[in-house]
Amino acid sequence: MPTSADRRRAQRFPLGLPLNVKWGKEGQEIEESGEVRDISASGVYFRLSKTPTLESKLELYVRLKMEGAPEGGVLLHCVGTVMRIDSEQAEQVGVAARIDRYRFLRPGAELAGAFPEKIVG
Repeated sequence: MPTSADRRRAQRFPLGLPLNVKWGKEGQEIEESGEVRDISASGVYFRLSKTPTLESKLELYVRLKMEGAPEGGVLLHCVGTVMRIDSEQAEQVGVAARIDRYRFLRPGAELAGAFPEKIVG
């Protein structure tokens, strides 16, 4: 039986970056801050204090600071689907999401309502 590492389509990179996530639940839009544990071109694993529903669609925003990037870094905007939820600790859940599409946003070109001002790092 394959392990989870065997099923991965892309290499994961460990990160400890803050992120903001939003998803719909029972007709309401929920926004939550969390932390990325690891990310690849096809998926991301992060921790939250609220639990999204399996297979729910979500948007996430991660501020990436890298050499050569504009001051303030680059905002990574992803749209994805919740694939797995793990109970890691009493106060937090781990969420594995497939990334369906992503794009990099330059500072000043951020989406209205995307709450990038909440992302600090």
